[in-house]
Amino acid sequence: MPAPEGVTREWRTFEHVPRFHNNYVGLRNRFALLSEAYAYATFEDRIKATNYFLNASLDFANANAAKLKKAVQDADKEKIAGMTLSTSAKMKRGGMVDVLMGEVEPITNPNNQAVMCNRKDVVHPEKMADMMWFEPATSETVPSAYYVPADAAKAIDLLKAQGLQMHEAAVPAAAESFTISSNAAGQNFEGHAMRKVDGQWGAKAAAKTGTKYLEVSTAQPLGRLAFYLLEPASDDGLVAWNYLDDQLKDQTTYPIFRKK
Repeated sequence: MPAPEGVTREWRTFEHVPRFHNNYVGLRNRFALLSEAYAYATFEDRIKATNYFLNASLDFANANAAKLKKAVQDADKEKIAGMTLSTSAKMKRGGMVDVLMGEVEPITNPNNQAVMCNRKDVVHPEKMADMMWFEPATSETVPSAYYVPADAAKAIDLLKAQGLQMHEAAVPAAAESFTISSNAAGQNFEGHAMRKVDGQWGAKAAAKTGTKYLEVSTAQPLGRLAFYLLEPASDDGLVAWNYLDDQLKDQTTYPIFRKK
């Protein structure tokens, strides 16, 4: 349907969070492709379109193999400590872009007699606001390392499953802690009650007596992933997915420390 008179529609992508596979692959310093065929095309046309897309992607990768390999290697080697990276993001409003809008017509599905939509061979260009990119909503300075208490078993198991490197280490005197100002259930995602905490780094770390800690350095190929998972205010990290609920109960300090 055309836009109502005086209304500018937006051309939007989906969310930035790495719970979506291709975003997650990018956070691991690798290239990902999202292949989606137009839902209202015929099944035959969707298969053809997917084949064309894959062939074009493989041709591009073959022609640019050296550049792609170098980009991956550079990302793996990059030192991110001291950088300012986002812990949450929002869609960035860009300029105007031409979007080719089609039309559909109702037809009867020959298999179950249900009414379905079929694409018509019609194209209408429409000016829309470009909402295909993101910008930080909140951000934090990347530390050189995090210190995770060894009794946070659920969180540590996930970090290891992600392939993050860690080793036992004493919490250094220069480490700092995160003081929690709010700790509550956030948005509900597909039946899962996400957790959201707010607060601020800066207080002197006070390691629990008798507790061992594992150091997770950000100077490793998966440093960005470590940052995103371990920052307490991250919108898709350990806190958000309740991997630290047992450690956060009735607490005013985040159980994981960091060193700048």
